[in-house]
Amino acid sequence: MFVDRAVRRAEVAFLNAPFAEAGWNDAIRLLAEATGSALGQLCGGGMGPGLTFNLLSEDRHDPHGYLVDPQLYGPENWRINCTMGGPRSVQDERHYAAYRSSNPTTFYDDAVSDLDLPYGCQSPLMLDSGGLVGLALLRSSRDGPCTPDIIAVFTRIARQAHRAVLVQYALGQQRGEAMLAGLATSGEMTLLLDRSGGLVALTPAAERMFDCPLGLRLDGSNVRLSRSDEDQALTAAIGRLLASDGYSGPVVHQAIVGRSDEHPGGLWELFLTRLPARYDLIGVEAQIAMTLRPLLTP
Repeated sequence: MFVDRAVRRAEVAFLNAPFAEAGWNDAIRLLAEATGSALGQLCGGGMGPGLTFNLLSEDRHDPHGYLVDPQLYGPENWRINCTMGGPRSVQDERHYAAYRSSNPTTFYDDAVSDLDLPYGCQSPLMLDSGGLVGLALLRSSRDGPCTPDIIAVFTRIARQAHRAVLVQYALGQQRGEAMLAGLATSGEMTLLLDRSGGLVALTPAAERMFDCPLGLRLDGSNVRLSRSDEDQALTAAIGRLLASDGYSGPVVHQAIVGRSDEHPGGLWELFLTRLPARYDLIGVEAQIAMTLRPLLTP
């Protein structure tokens, strides 16, 4: 495959994306240009309404708001629901057709028709039980279906995009660990969570909490409390704090957790603190600090 200047520019843009504020925007715009596609898209988060970011290479006439409608990122979306090959696999119109043949997709089909984006290909850059980070080309009727050359170019660029996402996550974890460095020997049980409530970093004392039956557990990368009612309250509190801008909205939540028949008054006092917001497109920077402190028992 001949690699022209546009393809190389897109590759370099993705590799630089974690280090520039508009880096991801620039990269998907250059991806669309290099492949002659109407739109490039980078989206991710939990499946369905849990989608936490959805970046398009340019604004498109969308009077019905289809491109940002959470319902269109659920089971009817034959693009997202084809991501079964694992990270760095590539799906195209053949996979889309196979999914449509055995699943109801009328709502998404109508939206795609209105937007004139029936063709394209995609790759899950990261994929686990908590959700995905996906890269896609959305092609119009005028652009036509993906040719073997288009898929080859997309695959080449997606390889660099995958590396860039890994770098972005590593940078987020590194900064989180640096934030906790001063607590490493203090015995403080503190965890840092990202924009989706996923674990970014934790102190050694907090790590030991995962061995306690009444303590914490991981669901994918999400931190959960073992007792269901306390966990539901924790999830709701994290949601409230994440919805806050950190200034005019709530910034602290406090609760007693670890209740049981043996410890009806609970084992720990839990504090959630909203950290100052910073630019973070794919949601890997620490946004919430969670601290658990043992209650004094008689």
